[in-house]
Amino acid sequence: MPKSTSGPAEGAKPITLILADDHTLVREGIAALIEREPDLRVVGQCGNGLYVVDEVVRVKPDVVVLDLSMPGLNGIDVCQQLARKAKGTAVLILTMHADEEFVVRALGSGAAGYIMKEAAAKELAEAVRAVARGDLYLGSGISRNVLARLAAGAKSDPYDTLTPREREVLQLIAEGMTNRAIAELLGLSVKTVDTHRAHLMRKLGIHNQTTLVKYALRRGLVRIE
Repeated sequence: MPKSTSGPAEGAKPITLILADDHTLVREGIAALIEREPDLRVVGQCGNGLYVVDEVVRVKPDVVVLDLSMPGLNGIDVCQQLARKAKGTAVLILTMHADEEFVVRALGSGAAGYIMKEAAAKELAEAVRAVARGDLYLGSGISRNVLARLAAGAKSDPYDTLTPREREVLQLIAEGMTNRAIAELLGLSVKTVDTHRAHLMRKLGIHNQTTLVKYALRRGLVRIE
């Protein structure tokens, strides 16, 4: 298959990207597609949501192509952190979640585009270029109803009251990690993790770990492999 003839104007810099997906084969496949586009360049990859924000802040790419179902920290929360810490980087969600609720959450959290993983390579390239120039991009098959819902404003959600650290702890608990393991991963004391755990469960009105895991699954924070 020949390479795309689309490319940057002479002397123009290519659009730089970081790919964030927990499946190595998926990242490598996307990277191979991107390399066929002379105006696009992959400058980094991440397989864990906890490290995406730091990598973006360090590398300063034009675009992050981000999966929603990431271990460590899910794509929605990554979006929210990037909106605060990396305002110069656009987020393009590339996911298997077509549900309108996920689209609304992603765009409401700062994503500039949302496309499905079954999209054609041409659409992926178009989406990257669109969000890089500041446009909103919704892939084929994504309901335009989400725009009306965003304009109407989001309903009150207890999850929005959680701090970034509480969201990290919530996801790691739901992934099956112990408080001690979470403390080691995040560089916290076990007592601090215990405190975050108690606070987030109180805010969500959840009283046991089983219900907490069900809540995380329902929100798409974790998935069953």
